[in-house]
Amino acid sequence: MISLEEVLVKKISKISIKNQEVACRDRHMTFRLLCKECNKNYPINTSQWKCDSCRRPLNLVTELPRADRFDQLTDKSERGLWRYKRLIPFSEDPVTLGEGNTPIVEMKSEGVFLKLEYFSPTGSFKDRGAAVSLSRAKWIGVKGIVEDSSGNAGIAAAAYAAKANIRARIYVPKDAPLPKRLIIHACGADVVECDSRKEASTRAVNELKENELYVGHTWDPFYIEGMKTAAYECFESGFVPDVVVTPVASGTLFLGLYKGFLELNEMGFLDKIPAFYAVQGEGCAPVYEAAHGPIQRIKGSSLADGIRIDDPPRKDEILKVLRKTSGDVFTVNDDEIIDALKDLYKKGIIVEPTSATVYAAFKKANDLKNKRVLIPMTGTGIKTVDKISKLFIL
Repeated sequence: MISLEEVLVKKISKISIKNQEVACRDRHMTFRLLCKECNKNYPINTSQWKCDSCRRPLNLVTELPRADRFDQLTDKSERGLWRYKRLIPFSEDPVTLGEGNTPIVEMKSEGVFLKLEYFSPTGSFKDRGAAVSLSRAKWIGVKGIVEDSSGNAGIAAAAYAAKANIRARIYVPKDAPLPKRLIIHACGADVVECDSRKEASTRAVNELKENELYVGHTWDPFYIEGMKTAAYECFESGFVPDVVVTPVASGTLFLGLYKGFLELNEMGFLDKIPAFYAVQGEGCAPVYEAAHGPIQRIKGSSLADGIRIDDPPRKDEILKVLRKTSGDVFTVNDDEIIDALKDLYKKGIIVEPTSATVYAAFKKANDLKNKRVLIPMTGTGIKTVDKISKLFIL
């Protein structure tokens, strides 16, 4: 026979669980996942990483709040990414290492503004995406996460998973820079080496286990939510560019910055969205070739190891932004990357070769001159010291 005390405990537990569910719904009522291809909606707490009907990427749709001033939407007690918690999901108890709030350095003689994303906790812009993605993983309650990466995204996923006390397994191509692979391992993640970048992506999703979440940055819409905060930071600093130029592989930074400026426009704080330009290496340029056709003269771009995804899932979204903002896409080769890298180091900007692709494109793009240009410096050169040492005579 069940005692009155046991009955009361069960009733209280049910009420508590119900109240928690209602609270969770209320906190996330302004966010929903949508497949824009087939218009199918998904709950915010789903573990799915793509549409189960058309197999296309999911996007986070945000019902934006209204305010007279943007600072009314910020948390003034925060200095980093979570300053914008009203505009980001899973912000009640986020996984954070202090990401965001990266400096902007103006190159006055060129009209270029460099946003130094390599000041992020693990040395790359991927920390913004990993913070939101791992906060989601924590909120869902998974035991492990899986990512595929050539380096920076893997490091960010491993570090933030470690902070959240969640297991991580990272699939990397065997030619990923050694320092990056070592850092992933040092963060406690299992490192699975694959023959190619494509194989890493395929194995990551095919070898998912029970109670694991795939947080692949090429697909995960929550990475884009983290990236959009860089646009908010530019706006709050008083700088709104005419042009944004980013390196593009999966396009999370490109699409995130666009979404950030678009939301500022939709909330009434910006009259115009910047033009967006993408940069790819000559050896792997699916966005360029979709826009302009096959590359005729290929000198190679092996140095741009961070932007080599043959078929990015969000390629159509990237192309749409290029068209909508009257932007374009450039390619650069190793010679141009080396020249740009050396120029940047002489200016005190210590970046990896992939970051230099954008500055290389800017240097040869005459139509970007005399404009206010935002260029994110995406990753630190310290993690690619093996490559840097071969490019500079010490």
